[in-house]
Amino acid sequence: MSEVVNSENCDENKENIKGDVDRAPEAEKKNDRAFDSGQNLVSHLMNEQEYSVALQSLIPEPTEEERKKFAEEVKRKAAETKDELPTFPDYPLADFVKEHKLDEKLENDEFYADLESEEDAQKLYKDMKNIPDVVCKKYYPDMCRRFIAQERRIKELEKMLWELPREDRSVQEDRFEILTELLDKVCKGFEIWDEHVERKISMGHRLVLESRLVHLIKSRFDIIETTCKEFDKIGGNQDEADREREWIRYEIRHCDLLFTELHEAFLKSYLEMEWT
Repeated sequence: MSEVVNSENCDENKENIKGDVDRAPEAEKKNDRAFDSGQNLVSHLMNEQEYSVALQSLIPEPTEEERKKFAEEVKRKAAETKDELPTFPDYPLADFVKEHKLDEKLENDEFYADLESEEDAQKLYKDMKNIPDVVCKKYYPDMCRRFIAQERRIKELEKMLWELPREDRSVQEDRFEILTELLDKVCKGFEIWDEHVERKISMGHRLVLESRLVHLIKSRFDIIETTCKEFDKIGGNQDEADREREWIRYEIRHCDLLFTELHEAFLKSYLEMEWT
């Protein structure tokens, strides 16, 4: 039985070997064709490179005038690309007011000059809560003017703060840092204005609430400005600097509280709920 199986396996192996032998010339031909194709490709690439080199040798060098024009064209395209990049607006509140024409005057210049002469917006508009919109609308351009004026103070105050004399890890640097914290906190007031400016709120309510908001912003900006102008009075005196720091810390916390109250009042007005 074993001999029969071995005989069959032997015959099968012979057939396989015979098939491999028969296919060998064909495989060899394929390899030859692949080799010839590779040779042709290398030859083709070499011819392309030689052609490119030859072509470049025929192209004349650019003149000085042509080089100059090319450089100018590169600069022009770079400038165009730069102009296309989005930029963050310096005064987003003022841009919004102008875009939506919120500052369009509804009365003569004398009327608005009289309003401008009153610096305390909170005092000027504190009794406007229940005045009809038809009467209140003419006052809103003055309110917008006040917010725009405070927004423009931000860069001035940043410049004043940056120019304060201070050394690394000094008392003056600590004072500088707490003042910048106050500035950052006060600027949150503009975010409150932005959040509620498009909500449908009674104009009388808006005048009262926005007058409180702009008064808060202005009074804290005044603190920063005065402190910067009188920065040398305390100088590096640690005790005085500590007292100043505690005072400004209180102002920061107070701003947080007042901003929260104003935000809630705006929402209540929008929802037609009572607020004081």
